[in-house]
Amino acid sequence: MRAGILFLFLILLILYFAVLGGMLYLSYRYIKYVNDLEKNNCECSKDTKRDMIKNFSYIILISWLLFILAVLITPTGKMIKLVSGNLFTILQILIVAGYGAVLFLYSKKLIDESCKCSESWVRDAMQYQSYVYIFFSITSFLVLVAKLIIGNDYKELIKIQKVLSRRK
Repeated sequence: MRAGILFLFLILLILYFAVLGGMLYLSYRYIKYVNDLEKNNCECSKDTKRDMIKNFSYIILISWLLFILAVLITPTGKMIKLVSGNLFTILQILIVAGYGAVLFLYSKKLIDESCKCSESWVRDAMQYQSYVYIFFSITSFLVLVAKLIIGNDYKELIKIQKVLSRRK
């Protein structure tokens, strides 16, 4: 039993770091992509959202580096309390939703206008990643609403689970 839990934990940890690494890599690629569009004077790509993507990507990279640093130097109890707090959740929802919306709107603009100088797998990745970010934002918002409705008293949830498990 214990080996199974450890194996599941390792799988989830590997999956988490793979997703995190992919997200950080794509943020870096978006910065490089936008810089290349600017350097190549791609006229049809000029938009305020282009600068917003670059700025959001820098924010994502810097915030993750700061978060990793905070995890290393902050006591575990304080870190769990901070991350599970409503303020952190709201901030996360706003940043991820904003980034997802900007990625979606900008990539859609480039695709709809058939901007030849912007054609790249990075543009397609923006489109697909925006769907993921918007999904995560909606899910996080629903979890936040559920936390606010239920409150911090998880005893009620345990009671509901026991009642439901007796019915089976």
